[in-house]
Amino acid sequence: MESVQQLGTEIEALWLEQNYNEEAFPSIAKEALQKAGLPSKLSVWDVVEWALKQHELPRQRDLHGRFADPPITIFSGLRFHIDVYFWFESTTSVHQHAFCGAFQVLHGSSIHSWYEFDIYEKINKFAQIGEMKLKVCELLEVGNVQEIWGGPQYIHSLFHLEQPSATIVVRTDRSPLHLPQLNYYKPSFAADPFFEQDTDVKKLQVLSASVRANHPDAHRLIEELLEKNDLQTSFNILTQVRRLLRSNQFSQLFKLDGPNEKFEIFLAVVAKRHGRAGESLKAVFQHIDKLDEIMALRNYVSNAEHRFFMALLLNIDDQNHIFSLIKQRFPDADPIEKVLDWVFDLAETRVVGFETANALGIPDFGETEMFVLEHLLYGKSDEDVKTAFGADNAKAEISENIAKVRNAVIFRPLLS
Repeated sequence: MESVQQLGTEIEALWLEQNYNEEAFPSIAKEALQKAGLPSKLSVWDVVEWALKQHELPRQRDLHGRFADPPITIFSGLRFHIDVYFWFESTTSVHQHAFCGAFQVLHGSSIHSWYEFDIYEKINKFAQIGEMKLKVCELLEVGNVQEIWGGPQYIHSLFHLEQPSATIVVRTDRSPLHLPQLNYYKPSFAADPFFEQDTDVKKLQVLSASVRANHPDAHRLIEELLEKNDLQTSFNILTQVRRLLRSNQFSQLFKLDGPNEKFEIFLAVVAKRHGRAGESLKAVFQHIDKLDEIMALRNYVSNAEHRFFMALLLNIDDQNHIFSLIKQRFPDADPIEKVLDWVFDLAETRVVGFETANALGIPDFGETEMFVLEHLLYGKSDEDVKTAFGADNAKAEISENIAKVRNAVIFRPLLS
């Protein structure tokens, strides 16, 4: 760990020469990390062994592990510190930071996405409506370094591909100039996940208890709460209610075929109260539904290439960026042929106990669906697919297959 101390001492001296100017810190941290080359000298298990053997650790900046699993402070300076973050869970969270610095991949690899957010409406200091746009999408592997800037100029997400993954983070303490630290929910909503009021927190707890207790008027209580609340609180209520509705034990309470019908009613209440801003939440929750469905399928897949493919579908919403990352990881492969190979394998991967029966989540996915998907990936129109399929008397059947492929949640990013 001597190299860590040397890194911290060097950064301290360089930053002091810049009078602790935060605008200079990301480049100082990045260049120092690249020069130190810690991944060639230090493994994650060295960090684990060091942490367990130390009689006293440096001051730990995230003692209870709210971010990473766990975070370990390995150097504590006057105005910055160096952490190692362990990651056992992938994340699709898109966020900004209230600090600046740089990070380096120590172990594993990640899909790194960097966004812009064009604000349409500032609801208040803690919530915004706008449009997310992908600026950069890349694979980060061991040794790669990325600068971190505070505030909305650096809105990003990291999806960790291996378990565990680990990053070295050189960062300042939280700066009030870059608060609040927003999370972004595709395609159009941003909110501060750390903002809370005692009354709202307790109301959500009471609301959850009423649903879990099968209170017969639970749905009325939810609607009344949504009818009189602000947009950000309504988003929090909807998030909590959605989680509860997807628990099978509540299906009898609402006496519906599924949770979606009732949730649509709650969304309509919010849209009526908040207009365009409220209506935008429908697309946000549709995107969350897509992520949940693909993530659930990915949990049943163990092959590393298949998990990589599904990670791309979880994080990227357009074909060009997906193909670009496939090319980055498999430079000798044709991206479309690679996708078709993966889809065929996943169609043959059986998931015991589920009606869909395969890891695509699509029942009866066979040769005709593969034919359709191949032509669509090569940019053919629906009419082109029908013509290529031939036989006029099969046109109705192929139309159904085209719709089946186009409507499949897992293929939406590929066909965007």
